[in-house]
Amino acid sequence: MSTPVIWLLVAAALALGEIVTESFFLAPLAAAAVVMALGTLLGGEIVLVTLAAAVVAVVTLLVLRPLLRRERLDFAAGGAEHDFVVGQFGVVEERVVNDEATGVIEIDGEVWTARANDDERTFAPGDAVEVVAVRGAIALVEAPRERSRHHVRA
Repeated sequence: MSTPVIWLLVAAALALGEIVTESFFLAPLAAAAVVMALGTLLGGEIVLVTLAAAVVAVVTLLVLRPLLRRERLDFAAGGAEHDFVVGQFGVVEERVVNDEATGVIEIDGEVWTARANDDERTFAPGDAVEVVAVRGAIALVEAPRERSRHHVRA
């Protein structure tokens, strides 16, 4: 079996794995495997072909993955199953820091993954927050505008 065929089989296996997991970690590797197949088919130097495949994998991972994940979350949020949380108040249980992809809040005894609605904003444990939107199963929060009508655990 020739090297390009092996790389295409690897690409197909990775693509199949991506379809099953929907994590978008395997798709960039599948794209890199396709580059390896094309590069070896065209007789490219292995170092240059490997470098090109690595660039494709990294660019795909860093650029396309966040876009596709956001689209998938927006699609998942299309249903109104979590909309009841919008407008409710909660308490930060674990620091909310978007750059670190951390954040947990509690709303009426229910634990939610949370992110700040403003990427620059962070919230410390114990801070009161208001849910302004839900994307998938992630609550987007801001500092509360009004607390008097809602119960917040102190």
